[in-house]
Amino acid sequence: MKLGTFNALAELCGTHLLRAVPEELEPLPEFMPDASCAVYIAVDSRGHVGYVGSVCRPKDGRGLSSHVREYLDTLPKTDTWVGIYALLLHPDTPEPEVRRIGGDIAGWLLPYDRERWPRAS
Repeated sequence: MKLGTFNALAELCGTHLLRAVPEELEPLPEFMPDASCAVYIAVDSRGHVGYVGSVCRPKDGRGLSSHVREYLDTLPKTDTWVGIYALLLHPDTPEPEVRRIGGDIAGWLLPYDRERWPRAS
C-alpha cells in the first residue's frame, strides 16, 4: 500500500488514532502489535485489498492478535492474506466508533471480500 493512501486512512481515524503501523505485517498473530481496538487491512499477493476488519476488545490488550488468530483458525478466506496493515485505536474508543471507522476505511478501499463489511458512516 502506498504511504499516501495509508496516511489518508489514518486521518479517517481522527482523534481515536493511537498509532498507525504503515509497514505491511505478516498475517500471523505473533506479528500483530498490542492493541485492544484496531482497524486492519488484509492484502493478497498482488497487493489487492481483500478484507477490512475491526476489533474492539477493551479488556484485551492483545485483542488484535486474538482476533486475527480466530480468523486464521476458522475462515478459509484468510489463506489469501499475505499482509496486514494496522491502524491502532485508543483502548477507550467506543465499539460503534471502531465499526464506523472500519466502514469508512472499507468504503475507501473497496475490498473484494465484503461478506462482513462494516457499514460506513
